Formats: sequence, structure tokens, C-alpha cells
Amino acid sequence: MCESVVIEAFILAWFNKDYKYLSKDDFEKVYAEYIDVAGLYQTKEFELVTYINYLKNRIYVLKTIVYSQEMHFETFKTPYIPGLEFIKEQFGFTYEWTGNDKTFIFFLRKIENQARTKSTELKRKEFEFKTLSDAKMEGDVSKVQSRHEFIRMLNSLNKQGYKIERDKTTIEELALIIKQVQEDSAKAESESIKQQR
Repeated sequence: MCESVVIEAFILAWFNKDYKYLSKDDFEKVYAEYIDVAGLYQTKEFELVTYINYLKNRIYVLKTIVYSQEMHFETFKTPYIPGLEFIKEQFGFTYEWTGNDKTFIFFLRKIENQARTKSTELKRKEFEFKTLSDAKMEGDVSKVQSRHEFIRMLNSLNKQGYKIERDKTTIEELALIIKQVQEDSAKAESESIKQQR
């Protein structure tokens, strides 16, 4: 049934209790299918897992950039210039090599500081996830997510490049996107763990 219900009708029924497009009984069926297909039990958990994975990857890349630039600089006494373009494009850190060793080292320390900041944020998010998981184990957390969490999830998926239109995208499509993102996150985390060994 979720293959024929668009997000807009789902939101109206779920958060506004407006059943003009979807009866209450049909909503409950669609909701159950949505949770089942997406593999969600709590959207907050999904958001946290996705964001934790994003932070881990970002920290890993930042540390790798610093390490590789330091090795290149130590060997050739100059930064790896194409790498500086990558840093600018991907992270917004701008640096132009002028032959000054001290400014280059300062630039690398700035990137390291960003990695440390992200590490602190990662610890907070991991603690938040553990707290949420513990509460769920104790039965304190409702399966029903808030409107804000659902909308933040939609916005997050749009930012990741998924085209989600509330009046066209079906709940089945949304659930499959969520499932795919979860699988991609799990795969990326697994790869990251393998690389760290």
C-alpha cells in the first residue's frame, strides 16, 4: 500500500491527524510498511548513525590529508599542490604555497584542529546514540518520531543528493532510500574499520 501514498498525504495523516487523503486504518498499514521497508524503529537512531558515519569519514580524511601533506613536504620540501585544491574544494580550507614553511605548517595545524573539533562532536553524538539505544532497550522511547525529526531526515536526504518531492515521492520510495542510505553507511563504516586495522 505504501507504493501509492505520497509523503504529503502521509505527513497530513501522521502529524496533523488529517485523514482526507488517507484513512486512519490505511495510515496505520502504510506506517507499518514504512517502518518495515526502511528498517527504521526510530528515525533519531537513523540520523545519528548516518551523522556518526559522516563524522568518522570526515575525521579520517582530514587526518589523512595532514599526514600525506606532511610526508610530501618532508620528502620534497613543498606541499602537494593538487592536494591543496582538493582541500579547498572538499573542506573550504584555502592555502596558496608561497614558499613559507611556517605558514604551511600553520595551515596543517588548522586542519588538525578541525579534525579535533569533529572528534569532540563525534564523541557527543556517540554518547547521544548510546543514551537513545539504552532508553529504547528499557522501553522508554516511542517508535513514533516527531514531525521535526521526520522533516530533518527529509532535508538531510535532499542534501545528500536524493530528490524527494513531498507531492510526488511515495512512502515506498522514501523507505527504500532510507534503507539504501543505511546500507551505504554500514558499508562505509565497515570499510573504514578495515582500513584502520
